[in-house]
Amino acid sequence: MRIRVPPKRIREQFILTYELFGCQKGVGFLSKYYGIKKMKIILNGKKLGRGYEAFYLHDKAYFSKRSLNKMNVLHEFYNHLVEAKGLEMSES
Repeated sequence: MRIRVPPKRIREQFILTYELFGCQKGVGFLSKYYGIKKMKIILNGKKLGRGYEAFYLHDKAYFSKRSLNKMNVLHEFYNHLVEAKGLEMSES
């Protein structure tokens, strides 16, 4: 099974949702598109290990205030998508 990049219309809708309503709503929109459980975003830098910008564990993504941006949110959402679909992610 492969994870496909959503069509341009979906990507644009994600960006609008993210910028107008926040990252949690944007992630909810993508979760609905892929048909998976929503990922919860937690803004708590104390859970992050030293040197990490963000961390994903069991349907929750932890961010510091400084690291909460679209790139990091999408990265952690990808980790969530891989886990929710039961796929294997290569280490390299």
